[in-house]
Amino acid sequence: MNILIVESKAKSKTIQKYLGKDWVVLATGGHIQELPNRAFDPKEGKKAFWANRKGELPAPPWMWTDNGEKAVNAILAAAEKHGDPKFFLAPDPDREGEFIAWRLQELLSEHGPCVRVTFREVTKGAIAEAVEDAHEVDMDRVRSAMVRRFLDRLVGFRASKMAKSFVTSRTASMGRVQTPTLGFIVERELEREAHVPVPFFEVSAGTDAVDLQVRFHEPSDENRWTDDKQKFVATRTSDTELAEGAFAAIAKAGAVSVTKVKPTERSQKPKPAFTTDALLQAAGGRWGWSPKKTMSLAGKLYEGGHITYLRTDSIRLSDQAIADARALIKDKWDEAHLGAGAAGKKGATKVQDAHEAIRPTQITVLAPEGVDDDARRLYTLIRAQVLASQMAPAKQARLGVTASVPDLDRPLTGSVSWYTSLGWRAAFVGIDAAASLVRPDGLEVGASLVLLPEEEESPNPNLKRGETQPPGRYRGHSLVKAMKDAGIGRPSTYASTLETLLRRKYVEDEGGALVPLIDGRRVWLDVAPMYSLTDGEPLFDPTYTATMEERLDDVEEGTEAAPEVWETLRDAFRAAHDSAQKQRKAGHQTASQRMQIDALFANAPAEMIEGVDVDGLSWEGAGALIRTLREAGVSPTPSEKQLVEITRLSGLLGLDDAAVAALIELENLEALRTRAEASSLIDALKQRMPEVTAVSDKQQRFLADLVKKAGLTEAEACAQVGAADYAALTGGRAGTASQLITLMKRAARKA
Repeated sequence: MNILIVESKAKSKTIQKYLGKDWVVLATGGHIQELPNRAFDPKEGKKAFWANRKGELPAPPWMWTDNGEKAVNAILAAAEKHGDPKFFLAPDPDREGEFIAWRLQELLSEHGPCVRVTFREVTKGAIAEAVEDAHEVDMDRVRSAMVRRFLDRLVGFRASKMAKSFVTSRTASMGRVQTPTLGFIVERELEREAHVPVPFFEVSAGTDAVDLQVRFHEPSDENRWTDDKQKFVATRTSDTELAEGAFAAIAKAGAVSVTKVKPTERSQKPKPAFTTDALLQAAGGRWGWSPKKTMSLAGKLYEGGHITYLRTDSIRLSDQAIADARALIKDKWDEAHLGAGAAGKKGATKVQDAHEAIRPTQITVLAPEGVDDDARRLYTLIRAQVLASQMAPAKQARLGVTASVPDLDRPLTGSVSWYTSLGWRAAFVGIDAAASLVRPDGLEVGASLVLLPEEEESPNPNLKRGETQPPGRYRGHSLVKAMKDAGIGRPSTYASTLETLLRRKYVEDEGGALVPLIDGRRVWLDVAPMYSLTDGEPLFDPTYTATMEERLDDVEEGTEAAPEVWETLRDAFRAAHDSAQKQRKAGHQTASQRMQIDALFANAPAEMIEGVDVDGLSWEGAGALIRTLREAGVSPTPSEKQLVEITRLSGLLGLDDAAVAALIELENLEALRTRAEASSLIDALKQRMPEVTAVSDKQQRFLADLVKKAGLTEAEACAQVGAADYAALTGGRAGTASQLITLMKRAARKA
């Protein structure tokens, strides 16, 4: 029996239809084994790295993921049921998919032969071709995935532990891609804070044919207007009298006289078909979608067989895809709309350029069936981009207009443009705003253009008093561009990196804008600078992170030996970490230490803290004080997390403060002084509600996976059971977590 194994259950259902009854198609749900954690093995799970012999990679014990063992057992059960199995390993065609295929091979090879199959579109032809071209697992790609894991583990365990000394959150973390990405957001915020607003005046006038602005200054003027970075803008002035005089002159005239018309033309070449980052930027820029939402929708389109693989750095299209697109262009428009084909830079990585760009599997399909409106919009955009990439340039005509009014010695300038040939823009009709195709009338030298009538919200002419604004905060799609431009991250990590920063509460999303929070600032400004290489280069600088990514690509391509790359990167980080530890010991107390001291001082005997200069304590001095207080039996005040949990449980039980305090014989909740008392109170509250308990971490992870498969955000899903987030859910059979799991299973099945 032929058993084909993919990652996604939705994809497995689609492929099963193509292969028929002689095949069994099963899904792993993602990774089946990973590096050990403390729950799996307390000894192995706490290791930051494993020793290795020279010329070999470490060989850690691999642990089951949450669903891994269940998935493999289901595969083995199918093999036993049907007999004489041959396993076709078909996880995603990237580095992570290759790692999954390798782990499957290690576990299944004793039960039957294993071969690797890869396809970049879920279509009947592609699946048949992939099965025909079955091959061995690419061990260079596997070793690259292993080195990435080892490096992430080392940096994550060691640097995150350092971060926990500086921030108040217990979930503090750092990472080789995560931390430089955080740096972009923090540095942009620092730019905003350093911005010095520069006031200005602008005077504008609107006519039927063209909108104009007064050109107040020339670059040579001594009193020309410039912003805080010395950027010159001709239509702005700091001269109040000049601006008010220009406004009065235009208002008095009621019309402007055209003194000069300068025609120009330009040709706009099409862009290539989408890479992952380009798709995230396009969807974010057009519709304000987060990278997470765009990737979720693209994943559904891929698994449903509508588009090719969604994680790619390549702009390349197959010869057949190009031929199909060009045939459609010729048929839908005409031969004049055909172009040479968009050219652009190759993929950021040689190994990723083996993929195609993102494209429809059937270019003739206008919109796929069985998907929601947003997925259909995304598909339409992908299709338009592929067609546009094979079309002729768009040609645009432009008229630069100069005008004058009596009693004003400064010109008014403006421009108007229209397309003489839409070219590739014809593919975006119905997606983008309609483009003008008509030359406006009345724009000849000597023509008099009457000002449009004023409206309450639109004065004409208009005297604007403003000031320069700070640079805009990053949004999800612009952050992806920054990551791409810096060479950090890969198609599989753009969205997940941002989600990690949000989940760690290093960053918050304010209407789509990314704002760094206090812990995010501390990690980037206090912790990251402590890590530097022997040559002084910052370890978490995007340049070094990009170099690490390139080394992983070299391993995947087989041009560098994995053990050597691992040892080099490992030793460089260990040296940087040792240096950071020395700096910490020699430095001032951290935010985490100060929080612990404040919590202990609230309950410490006066004689133990009298005369202590808390503000002046060093890192070592603060650590010694904390140890002394704890050894003396001083208990800290309740943590914020404990207080939140007490409030949550009390609300579920319907108890007032007096009844809650009475559970541990306190007069009132104000008498709750120590963390130990808070813990006892939480236990007492839980004992009164056997059917409504806290949600376990495992249950939360399971639920988060279901929510992701359903294509919802955490907030959207939890709102269905009246909760704000996962932390607000209740466990037990009657809890809201169980209710939500049931709802999400239904939603995932429909999806």
